[in-house]
Amino acid sequence: MRRIEIITPQNVPIQYQLANVRERAFAFAFDLMILFFLSLFLFLGLLMFLSGSENLETAFYVIVFPIFTFYTLFCELAMNGQTPGKRVMRIRVVKLTGSNLTLSDYLLRWLFRWLDIWVSFGAIAALQISSSGKGQRVGDVLADTSVVRQKADYVVSLKDLLGIKTKSEHEVKYALVSNLKEDEMLLVKQVIDRFRKFRNESNKEILKETARGIANKLGLERYPGNAIEFLQEVLVEYVTVTRS
Repeated sequence: MRRIEIITPQNVPIQYQLANVRERAFAFAFDLMILFFLSLFLFLGLLMFLSGSENLETAFYVIVFPIFTFYTLFCELAMNGQTPGKRVMRIRVVKLTGSNLTLSDYLLRWLFRWLDIWVSFGAIAALQISSSGKGQRVGDVLADTSVVRQKADYVVSLKDLLGIKTKSEHEVKYALVSNLKEDEMLLVKQVIDRFRKFRNESNKEILKETARGIANKLGLERYPGNAIEFLQEVLVEYVTVTRS
């Protein structure tokens, strides 16, 4: 499975597994099925109430056609980068810069669906996704987006956290440590491991930025001592508190 690394605005690297052509195709087929039954339901409703009326065809284009046309755009805007099909397949659209998607990003992806999917019967999209190192179709390239599996791959697991040795008589220093989330602690562990493996200025800054973020969540104006010692202590306290 191909992976992609995205640097968040907080300079924290997160790895995602790219959605493959099969997953994206199944999501598209599921959405198409929803559109078919929704359009059929609306058409039958219009047929029932406007049977014999000259306005039937007009009503169809005014009501059904826009739903079919703007379905994907509306869903991705309303569901944070997902459609019902994507949600079923547990995949979603993400911005490769790590920032939130904007209306223009969604519009670019939607506009080029006609070329990527409809005009070419999906051939262009399948070829681009398979050959691109970032799993992008034309619309994704222009919007600087990609489609990934919904759950981020943090490299380390909960087992890694539980493997941290704790002191049996350890006195908890940070009262708010229990409010931290498992995902945040996994990120902290990943940042520490990354710094230990690659001691460069970039990873040093990421370490400090992470320490500042955790200190803020603990109600501290700044982190005490150096960043790596502080984060290690927070990890130990988190494991100590959540184990008890």
